[in-house]
Amino acid sequence: MFNLIPREVRFFDLFERQSEYIIQAAGLLHEMAYNFSDARAKAHAIKEVEHQGDSVTHEVVKRLNTTFITPIDREDIHALATRLDDVLDYIEASAERLVVYRIKEPTSACRAMADVIVSTTHAMDRTIRCLRTMDPAFHEHAVEVNRLENNADTLLRDSLAALFDEQSDPIEVIKWKEIYETMEIVTDRCEDVANVIEGIILKMA
Repeated sequence: MFNLIPREVRFFDLFERQSEYIIQAAGLLHEMAYNFSDARAKAHAIKEVEHQGDSVTHEVVKRLNTTFITPIDREDIHALATRLDDVLDYIEASAERLVVYRIKEPTSACRAMADVIVSTTHAMDRTIRCLRTMDPAFHEHAVEVNRLENNADTLLRDSLAALFDEQSDPIEVIKWKEIYETMEIVTDRCEDVANVIEGIILKMA
């Protein structure tokens, strides 16, 4: 009887849509880092994308509660939706801090971190695209996400060291320390997404 009931595969569509919003938000953050004019409007645009991503997360949860047979385990669906939501939340938080802290101009370290965020979200998106078909190519994309997250860790350490050496204003140190750390967390959350997907694919293999 269960074989006659179709599995709800639209979860894959929703995950891919969440990933598209993440890439869009990362691109807007990158643009903001390199061109800080109209920063408040750019942060608002990222907030709007984050709201759209929230809607997708709510749709995933709604379908999870009303679907009899899911294509992958329910706890994995919920975990993946939550991790994707976290990525978008931290991108939005990074943009918000740049505005709320009255930053005059992004630093070269901030721009470098924005570069890594864009690369990591694209690599993460490629792991998402492997999920629908359980494509074994996910492994190389997951390795790339991990490599980029390690790069972000190194960049954070170097940026903080330079900040403490070069900045004499303690308020500026506090501001930039939190901005750098929030941006680095984006890459951590991307790695979390890749780890969830790796677990799903290995479980389904």
